[in-house]
Amino acid sequence: MALALVERDPPESPETSDLAVELHKVSVRFTTERGTITALDGIDLTVPKGGFLTLLGPSGCGKSTLLRVVADIIQPSTGTARVLGGSASAARSRRDIGFVFQDAALLPWRTVLENVTLPLEVGGGAPLGKASDPHELIELVGLSGWEKAFPHELSGGMRQRVSIARALVSSPKLLFMDEPFGALDEITRDRLNEELLAVWERTHTTILFVTHSIYEAAFLGQEVLLLAARPGRVRERVPVNLPSPRRIAMRETPEFVALVSHLRRVLETC
Repeated sequence: MALALVERDPPESPETSDLAVELHKVSVRFTTERGTITALDGIDLTVPKGGFLTLLGPSGCGKSTLLRVVADIIQPSTGTARVLGGSASAARSRRDIGFVFQDAALLPWRTVLENVTLPLEVGGGAPLGKASDPHELIELVGLSGWEKAFPHELSGGMRQRVSIARALVSSPKLLFMDEPFGALDEITRDRLNEELLAVWERTHTTILFVTHSIYEAAFLGQEVLLLAARPGRVRERVPVNLPSPRRIAMRETPEFVALVSHLRRVLETC
């Protein structure tokens, strides 16, 4: 991979921006046996603090790669990535970033409560005074009474709720979610969509959410970022002007249907 050109700030740098995420001309290239592959090309993006941005696009457009750049998991080949006014690495060091993957990845020998508290036990734990109450988070995601249950006793949707509570236990200011509900049935997915919005409204956490579902992207996001593939690049950024609180029933409204139709037309050109 080419040498990363990324600004570096110390972990203790104060927040000086009203933006949670700032990407400027970010490109990511991987070297393989078949040559160089450009996963992202010239991405410019800003996300305000407390915003909810959904990322939508065809397979191979770099949605997950973009999340990993902002989370300091992948270094950009060129361009700059800033989080909370400093570098992504500084935000990660401060435990300002939480990540939820498609697989809940719970430890099978630990109970719900023990899985939620895991981030407080590893990597130096949460900074003093920053940790959230695990019991309150379990209640927030609708799992009160299941604290002593093990993962094999939970449904897929319940396991994902545990992974969300675990991601929030260090009180992150940004939550990155990479298709967390993609493997769930439609009814469970709809229910968790509503519950995730309730969590967001209560915690004011900035959320970037990757999905392949047009309906999910439109329902959850304040804005939808549409990415085109090969190479991954911004195709369009669409504001979502739907009332709150949102309920699944609003998918039947003319406003929602028109929004989904627009997103679908854009995707057909990506």
